[in-house]
Amino acid sequence: MRLLDRYTVLDRIGSGGMATIYRATDDRLDRVVCIKLLRTTLTEGSGSNNTGGRAVFQATYSHFLQEALALSKLQHPNTLRIYDFGYLEPSTPGSSEPGAPFHVSEYLDGGNLETHLRLRGAIPADESLGILESISGALAEAHEHGIIHRDIKPSNILFARVRGALVPKLADFGIAHSNLKKGDRAGAADAAPSVSTVALFSPRWAAPEQLCGSPEGPRTDVYALGLVAVFMLTGRVVFGDDEVRTTFNDRVRGDTLLHARLAQIGFGGDVGNVLSHSMRARADERIASAPELFERLRDALNVRPPTNIAPFPVEPTTHQAPAPQPSAPQPVALALEVEGSGGGAVVQPAPEHVAQYGERRVRYVQVHERLDLSFLDAEGGQVRVRVTILPGAAGAQQKLNVKGLTCFVARRGQRPTPALTVDADGSADLVSSTVQTLGELTWSFGQATPEGRLFIVDGRHLLVPSSEGQLAIALMLSPGNDLVVMCRR
Repeated sequence: MRLLDRYTVLDRIGSGGMATIYRATDDRLDRVVCIKLLRTTLTEGSGSNNTGGRAVFQATYSHFLQEALALSKLQHPNTLRIYDFGYLEPSTPGSSEPGAPFHVSEYLDGGNLETHLRLRGAIPADESLGILESISGALAEAHEHGIIHRDIKPSNILFARVRGALVPKLADFGIAHSNLKKGDRAGAADAAPSVSTVALFSPRWAAPEQLCGSPEGPRTDVYALGLVAVFMLTGRVVFGDDEVRTTFNDRVRGDTLLHARLAQIGFGGDVGNVLSHSMRARADERIASAPELFERLRDALNVRPPTNIAPFPVEPTTHQAPAPQPSAPQPVALALEVEGSGGGAVVQPAPEHVAQYGERRVRYVQVHERLDLSFLDAEGGQVRVRVTILPGAAGAQQKLNVKGLTCFVARRGQRPTPALTVDADGSADLVSSTVQTLGELTWSFGQATPEGRLFIVDGRHLLVPSSEGQLAIALMLSPGNDLVVMCRR
């Protein structure tokens, strides 16, 4: 698909309840960009006469337009940059109504804070402060423009790779509140409907006033930033998703629970006082601004942020060095097995050939139906997962079954399950029976071309020619650096 006569969509890289994210190329400036497209199926299955469903869609539509307007006002180097905005062609020919809206922004290939914390664990105090300083500066500019983000959380802090360093960027202003109207920098509050706001923000990162529907302001973002600071410094969350209801009254009525949680995590003294002050239940008692939170936490920790943030390591940190792997140059030795020629449960080492692609190894594996991947976790235990190509009608969208053989699989924000069936690009965490994250599996179906299957790897094109197979599916397992391509002739 080509948009605005300049952007060529390459593949889908993410999806949520509000929008779908695509990677694309800007043909005029020869650069990779990110396209965020509002989903038009929000009311699907709700019926055309479902007033509540239409209201939710209209509110989400308003939030999407608000995000583009908010980003267009912001110039801070640590805020995601927006390049363009437009609408798809109407789905009904001759319709006067525009199609779904989309906006074009910079493409960031450095991952997000949540993913890095899952792989690495707690971040050293100086690097945490470096990230906090950057995001607090981005928030300060937004607040000066009357824009409240309202969804500060680790997955909305992205990283760009610039000259061998990671640059934090604040993203996803989809539910931001602004008192700015188009063409009116100091306008009155936008009267657009805002139902469904409560359903859109993330409860474990939300301030008390969000949980109970009270007025919000800059200190709403300060509260969330305090929660993120705890997460960076310890790798632990203060409030879990599974206890939102049970802790609701304690979170909105006072600070006793917060103090107990901070003490349980290990914060006391000046650092604990600063964090506690940033997350008071009463907004008027909180630290007033994001930069003030950064400055006070910097002084309490008595460290200085680095001049730049080095790329995080791919493998998780461990206190004990892993056993040497002389036959595998990668950080994690990834074993591959396919079903034996006799079928059944018999497996054998996968026939493969290897090619180098930048800093990655690409391992082309011929399969019939399934591929087993295994690696050793930080404790030396074997983690095994099976990926099976499901049969389907000719021309139908291909499907995969992802099954944990010694673990569970879990999509982001969902409960672990023994297996998943998927038909679109995505990823899942591999988790233990104690819900410890062991790794992450990412899959991509690529894009069909006359020459073969096209994938985007590290922002570059990788073409798997038809000679490798009529079907090709790319897999990437973290920790590790190998790209595995399942091929079937």
